[in-house]
Amino acid sequence: MADWIFRGNRSDFDIDTYLRDFSYIYWAVKHRKHQNEMQIGDRVFIWRSKGKFKDPYGLVAFGILVEKPIHKNKVKYPEFLLEEYWEKREVSEIKVGIKLESVRLDLMSGLVESSILLSDPILAQMQLLTARQGTNFRLTIEQFNKIWLMWTGEQFDDPNDEYESDETRYRIRAHKLKERDPKLVRKAKESFVKEHNRLFCEACGYDFSKRYGFSYAEAHHKKPLHLLKAGEKTKVSDLGILCANCHRAVHMIDAEDPWLELLKLNKTHNNEFNLKIGKVDTKS
Repeated sequence: MADWIFRGNRSDFDIDTYLRDFSYIYWAVKHRKHQNEMQIGDRVFIWRSKGKFKDPYGLVAFGILVEKPIHKNKVKYPEFLLEEYWEKREVSEIKVGIKLESVRLDLMSGLVESSILLSDPILAQMQLLTARQGTNFRLTIEQFNKIWLMWTGEQFDDPNDEYESDETRYRIRAHKLKERDPKLVRKAKESFVKEHNRLFCEACGYDFSKRYGFSYAEAHHKKPLHLLKAGEKTKVSDLGILCANCHRAVHMIDAEDPWLELLKLNKTHNNEFNLKIGKVDTKS
């Protein structure tokens, strides 16, 4: 699996309308090397260039590659190509399909401004920021993790990021990041088990032990780290218990309070399901 940034220029293409109106998009891939490297499941950030516009520019979307590079005449959903949005000749007829998970076209919605990336000495050297030309840029694991932290306020949980190894030694990487307190997470789970006798998802109710024979869940900070002020303490009650699916989903929900929105969405879904099978939620 690889990680990428795809760049779009509003002088050439109406990128804002495309990202705002569609959750499944196609992007040009010019170089054969990149065409051969891209695989389904790759993670992709979308970068909106400044061009002739005065408003902020930078990272505006994140998605997952769901369709490998292929000629535009053979894509699964040609109706999503939207070639009429191009004001100039397209970069390449080879396209990849991307399922967007979040779109942030302005600072209010969470656009990550270019100056934030430029302030990081490692990200400032990315080809995306140093080259005038180019559409597809591959990210290193370190670059992706830094950008992911800026985008979500969360450190990406990649077991390979803590150390690299060859056949003779381990090399530890140190990162200057806001970190979760593992003791706090452990105590949150212990408190939950003490109250409920087991771990299960507070949102959807899923219980790992029923299917796999062991208890498992993840702790979610209801208030994102990037919103915490310096010195602000986090209590056990500030953590929720979620299954892996709901934990991933809550970080993708675009709402003022993603935690409450997640609970609301699951309650609505459960009520609809109960109605279908003849059960009614009498508490709501």
